[in-house]
Amino acid sequence: MSSVPVWIDTDTGVDDAIALMAAIALQRQKKLEIVGISAVCGNAEQARTFENARNVVNLAGRPDIPVYPGASKPIMVELQTAAYVHGEDGLGGAALPASGAPKETEMAWDALYRCARERKGELELILIGPETNAAIAFQKYPDLRDYLKRILIMGGAAIGGNRTPAAEFNIWVDPHAAQMVFKSGVPLIMCGLDVTTRVELNPAEMDEIENCDSAACRLFRESTKIARNMYSRGGEDVYYAHDVCPVLYVVYPELFSGVESGVFVETRGTITRGQTVTDYDTDVKFGVKNARVILGADRQRFAEILIDLLKSI
Repeated sequence: MSSVPVWIDTDTGVDDAIALMAAIALQRQKKLEIVGISAVCGNAEQARTFENARNVVNLAGRPDIPVYPGASKPIMVELQTAAYVHGEDGLGGAALPASGAPKETEMAWDALYRCARERKGELELILIGPETNAAIAFQKYPDLRDYLKRILIMGGAAIGGNRTPAAEFNIWVDPHAAQMVFKSGVPLIMCGLDVTTRVELNPAEMDEIENCDSAACRLFRESTKIARNMYSRGGEDVYYAHDVCPVLYVVYPELFSGVESGVFVETRGTITRGQTVTDYDTDVKFGVKNARVILGADRQRFAEILIDLLKSI
């Protein structure tokens, strides 16, 4: 398998950092090529997510991967962050050495468009935060859709939510941006809560990670305490590595199962703000199948692959 060129757009929180580490490990295996990373507001303010992304790639030994600054607020609503999961710093209090790499000044949407054109339609866009940067890119460059092969999203849910009963956090933060992406015309893979909450790491698997002294495993150990405490209130200690799902999907699509569906986003509701409305199991259809909604995965194999990647970097 040749390296797949990807662009990762992230609101670098805890699971984003783990996803970036996994992606860099896959790049070492020549299965991915990270063309660029862009930072967006979401889990924390953009200034923090930008520095977090720079510091994570530096920790992974790849400060040369360019990280571009992006949107500091959603398109039409006020920013609300997720310190209750990721801490005020976005990384659960983990102390990372500061990257000494020169700071990129080109804005995320301009850099994404430039690189997509250079890759002549082969670039895959992985969105693991709110879709604001991507939406701005589509607004500014309507022909961007012609230069992206596919968009893989960690966001949404066919049923339920984790920010409200109806909505998943990334989509809820900027529902208008998400709607633009779902209407972009680019083929979409939606890795929502339907799958991300089915590939949880169990206590034995987390112990295996924590007993390894690689940079990625140390980051996992130091950053996930707040999130694990929240996820485990109902009982057994578990961890949901949500943002890893679309990264692994690029390389290991056979691990996942899903259905073709029409998917659009509720932007006007109050109770239902940010809901991803799917039609795969409804009598009335949208008339278009714009996304593949991922509903399941091989949990054990997912965990094995992730653990091996984190141990390797």
